[in-house]
Amino acid sequence: MSFNKSIEKFLNENYEDNGAKQISLLLRTVPILNELFSIHYKVGEGTFSSVYLATLKNSLQSKNFAVKHLIPTCHPGRIERELQCLKDIGGKDYVVGLDLCLRHAGSVVFVMPFMKHDKFSDYVQDMKPIEMKGYMKALLTALHRVHKFNIIHRDIKPSNFLYDRSNKKYLLVDFGLAQQYTPGVKIKNINSEINQNKFQYTERKSFNENTIDRSLKTSNKPVGDKCYCFGKSKICSLCLIRPSQAASRAGTPGFRAPEVLLKYPWQTPAIDIWACGVMMLSILSGTQPLFRSPDDMTALAEITAIFGSNAMQQCARNLGKKLIFSSEIPGIDIVLLCQKLQTRKKYSKSTASETFKQEIRFNYPEDAYNLLAKLLDIDYKTRITADQALLHPFFNS
Repeated sequence: MSFNKSIEKFLNENYEDNGAKQISLLLRTVPILNELFSIHYKVGEGTFSSVYLATLKNSLQSKNFAVKHLIPTCHPGRIERELQCLKDIGGKDYVVGLDLCLRHAGSVVFVMPFMKHDKFSDYVQDMKPIEMKGYMKALLTALHRVHKFNIIHRDIKPSNFLYDRSNKKYLLVDFGLAQQYTPGVKIKNINSEINQNKFQYTERKSFNENTIDRSLKTSNKPVGDKCYCFGKSKICSLCLIRPSQAASRAGTPGFRAPEVLLKYPWQTPAIDIWACGVMMLSILSGTQPLFRSPDDMTALAEITAIFGSNAMQQCARNLGKKLIFSSEIPGIDIVLLCQKLQTRKKYSKSTASETFKQEIRFNYPEDAYNLLAKLLDIDYKTRITADQALLHPFFNS
């Protein structure tokens, strides 16, 4: 046996063994599961849960179920909110429902219908307009139902919108980050209970600037005075005593809306629409992942590269924030961007003639790009809503 095959065999055996151990641990953690279900294998894993494929033991039907085991350290408020969403919203309009909820000691398990589905990477590059129309309509229909209950999903992304391509079935899943929305009320972070005074800053005598800061503090000057650390690799005491910016940042990198990245506290269901737009942009460009941001600043830079610095600065001003760029960055034509990326994906430069390029560039109708622009409106106040999007000409043509 070759060295590579030996390594492959070792990894497969250990992976299977690890999966078996996890299932065994799950059945010991929630014993009633072993009485009701046969757990076959793990189908997914996230930050706060693991999902397994299961079938009923004493049933003539071979119906499959998704058993979602939430980590024991998951916040009770988060569990309660997800359970409420599944009960109230689920089961209609492509939103996953709940069949059973089990609890044993500190462990909670949700049992939901299982739907086989394709990977986004398998179809993102070759979705025809008619197929994309059905896909986006189903996603917006699901969001319309969720938002009707004043709930923000907060984690819209391809892996949370399951698509069975051969049977044209869709399902919006994972309400683990969902939040209640009340117009005009700040969105609270589920971890806001953490003592914000946990990290106390102390004066560092090694900085000459501290002498200035002490005099400023004792003179009862307002916090809004000009700081002494702008452009420097340190933080002055004036900035340290400013109240921290508290805003929910829950969501997946690459799909967070500008208002989330800018820590705007009054977030709305429009953040789900932005993520929906990112998914549509991936399809129209045949590129996934489109944004590869490791942090919020990089994410803002990536969005700025498309919309330009002037538009992003105006967006920030509308949110009471300020963005500073070292130089002016022009925006780009998003339609041309999609067409170029799509052409690059489908044909190499050596084989693609101008005729083929032109044919592919205009494969999607103009209405599709018009809808995309409305979904990716950087101003959340004018961004299209799910119900408005469903009435868009793209879905009626």
